[in-house]
Amino acid sequence: MIDGLKADFGIRYLCGKLGVSESGYHARRSRPLSARESRRWETTSRVLGAFVRSGRADGHRKIAATLRADGFRVNDKTVLAVMRDLGVMPPAARAAYRKAAARARREPDPADLVQRRFHDTIRPGTVLVGDITYVATAEGWLYLATVIDLATRMVIGWATGKRQTAELVVTAMKRAQATGHVQSGAIFHSDHGTQYRSKRFARFCARHGIRRSMGQNFECWDNAVAESFFSKIKNERLRWLQLTTRRHATREIADYIHHFNTTRRHQSLGYATPADTMTRLTTRPAATAA
Repeated sequence: MIDGLKADFGIRYLCGKLGVSESGYHARRSRPLSARESRRWETTSRVLGAFVRSGRADGHRKIAATLRADGFRVNDKTVLAVMRDLGVMPPAARAAYRKAAARARREPDPADLVQRRFHDTIRPGTVLVGDITYVATAEGWLYLATVIDLATRMVIGWATGKRQTAELVVTAMKRAQATGHVQSGAIFHSDHGTQYRSKRFARFCARHGIRRSMGQNFECWDNAVAESFFSKIKNERLRWLQLTTRRHATREIADYIHHFNTTRRHQSLGYATPADTMTRLTTRPAATAA
């Protein structure tokens, strides 16, 4: 086997992968192998040969199918084990393995603390939702991150940037906190975007006592309030404009958010504005006490 493959892999590499010394290899050439050793070496030889003939591109399933088509009985798991032992995997498989390894090292995503209960929150600043969307401009994409108070539907924090980064969502949350509307122990609910799963954002939330929450993967209804705002700003303002620069788009976004918060009436709020609702809900305790 080594003789047939040493031109592609080298004797030292093959001996190392097969668990034999180079001197042992030369000694073995002069004596017969046991049936078990012969089967093992033949399987390894055929797998390596098929891998080389494929241009080192085929994965274990295709190689197993190739060997079976040649009349050699072998199952997929055996071929996979041989390829892993030899350290020969196609580029796509190596990339998939790296991604799987990265997922295994990553901390588990937060649980869903909201469970689509978007109308149960009556105290402002206790449950927040957010997301990122993109806006087309003549200069290129502009990304918008938001923080929305669930009780009042007010956009209390937002940020724009050229790229979707963890810093973008951190900036939006910092601006939300600057309004004074974020309560201690508040929940922030988002999707599973990499920015919200980042260590940078996780550390920021932990440092400021914000509890992260995430809906299910690929389930847009779990973050419907954030998605709804993006639908409104695009359909009511941005889609009708020729946005020449990112700065132009940011000005329009700022103007719309001011309109959304202060003058646009919301059916879910009983046709009140978010600003009026915020005032009513934050002054209610004082009025009750009086």
